[in-house]
Order: sequence, then structure tokens, then C-alpha cells
Amino acid sequence: MNTINKCRRYSGLFILLISTLLSCKKNNYLVDGGTVSANTSLSTYDYLKANKYHYFDSTLLLIDHFNLKDSVNKAGTFFAFTDLAINLFMQNRGYSSMEQLYDSVSSKFLTQYMFGDSTLSLAHAATVAIQHANWANDTSAVSAIIKVQQSYTVYLTNTNPAFNYYVLQYIKVNGVLDGSPGAPGDKTDTYLSCQTTGIRTSTGTTLHVLANNALLNRL
Repeated sequence: MNTINKCRRYSGLFILLISTLLSCKKNNYLVDGGTVSANTSLSTYDYLKANKYHYFDSTLLLIDHFNLKDSVNKAGTFFAFTDLAINLFMQNRGYSSMEQLYDSVSSKFLTQYMFGDSTLSLAHAATVAIQHANWANDTSAVSAIIKVQQSYTVYLTNTNPAFNYYVLQYIKVNGVLDGSPGAPGDKTDTYLSCQTTGIRTSTGTTLHVLANNALLNRL
């Protein structure tokens, strides 16, 4: 391959990469290897139930057990968690059944991730942590929201361009928000990244999905 053809090939790859990344930036609701519309005609509950990979089956069992279907649909923002996150939670505590999970947590296990404000999104989040009141209304479940810049490097023959993007994170505040003026030396806050953001359901909820390895807070 001559030099001109090599340049054309790498130039084409670079342009394709730029286009792909820009598309991902605009469509921040990319889910599970596929693209869906940012808006759905389904309610929040039904959207989770309709997931073709059944990633929320255990989550829905918890919602039903605590009679929180209406709360899920009425929440302004909901940071949903997947069955894999529930499984990790159960493994860390030696639980082998959903009945053990039901007996060890309350409805606040879910409502700590629900908010009345529907504007808690990647587009509106700040690069500094901002506290927001969740529906658990519990001092053991103080929460904050932040967007964190990350970078992705592409290794080409003659250049290694880096592309920046933002990830939305739910923060479980442990004591006092980290970085607060005069904050004591309490336990470090827990940051839970989202793998999916910005789905708008028919019931008005802004739905986000936490990463599969999210360390859920027991309440």
C-alpha cells in the first residue's frame, strides 16, 4: 500500500471515529449494545419490565414486594439498578434467596434512588457534587449528583487522539459531602456511575440505570 492510500485510510478511520463519538455524545441513552429512543411510550415500571435481556427482573420483584409501582412511575428521576447489582449486594452479604433480601431491607432500599426533581440528568448536572433530597428521607441515605469527565484514547499509527466525555454519577454521601468546607475526616463517599442516562418515560420520569457493579446501600 502506498503512502497516499495509507493516509486516506487513516483519515477515513479518524473521520468515522469522530462521527461515532459525536453520535454517542448526543445520544446519551445508548443501552446494552443497542440504540433506543430517548423517549418511550411505556411507563417507568413497564419500561423496566419490557427489557428484552430481563436485566431488571429481581428489581421488579423488589418493587412489587414493597408496593412501589406507583412510586416508580411518579418519580421525577429514578436511578434504577440491575439484577447484577442486586446479585452483587446479596453475594457480599451471603444471601441466597430473595426472601432473605426482603427480610434484610426496607422500601428505602429503592426510594433512596428516587427523586421528585425530573431535571437530574447529565445535561443539567454540575462537575461539582450537588446534594439532592431523595424519597428515602433518611440520614443514612443522603445523596448527591455529579457529572465526571472521562477520556477515551484511540491509538492510531501516527497519532493518539483523546476524546473527553462525561459520566453521570449518583453519590451516596457518608456523613458529610466530600470536599465540603470544614468537613470532618469521615468515610469517603460512594460514587455509583450510570451505564445509561436520560430515558424519558411516558409517566414523566427521567430514568437512569446504574452500572452493574454498583455498590447498593442497605436500608
